[in-house]
Amino acid sequence: MIRSSTSFTLQAADIIANGAVNAVKNLKKPSPMTVTVLDSAGSIIVQKRMDDCPAGAYVKFSFSKARTCIHLKSSSRSFRTKYTSDPALPGKFTQAAAMVSVMGDELIPVAGGVLVMGNGEVLGAVGVSGAAADEDEYLAIMGVKALIDSGIVDVDNNLMISTDPPDHCCKTLA
Repeated sequence: MIRSSTSFTLQAADIIANGAVNAVKNLKKPSPMTVTVLDSAGSIIVQKRMDDCPAGAYVKFSFSKARTCIHLKSSSRSFRTKYTSDPALPGKFTQAAAMVSVMGDELIPVAGGVLVMGNGEVLGAVGVSGAAADEDEYLAIMGVKALIDSGIVDVDNNLMISTDPPDHCCKTLA
């Protein structure tokens, strides 16, 4: 399941991507999406684009959401919340904009990127784009849940997989 203690195997990343794709059917209004699974260094292991999902923006958004998690060691939702949720502090928004500008297309303050940890260490990240941000985050978490449910997790080393965020807030499930 894990290449070393700090990254996914191709098999694990593929299970995550397929789990996210399969969970699209749980949305009230399913829409085609792109999912990107990165290793702990932020390199793409698997990227899947569903049929009829536009190739341009969604591919880049899913990558950027996952890459945000790797760079900041938290979810892309956390980045959004930390820097854009308080209108009384416009300096925070300016800081977020500067961070995005400096990092090019590798940071985005939009939900849909999920950090994946094993026993507290970063294993990688999952980014999804194509639906509403809350739905994207739900799909990413469902992808990780598919890995946990697959039974290939290394139980001999008592690997405890967790995500940031630990749960989704999607309210548009069928």
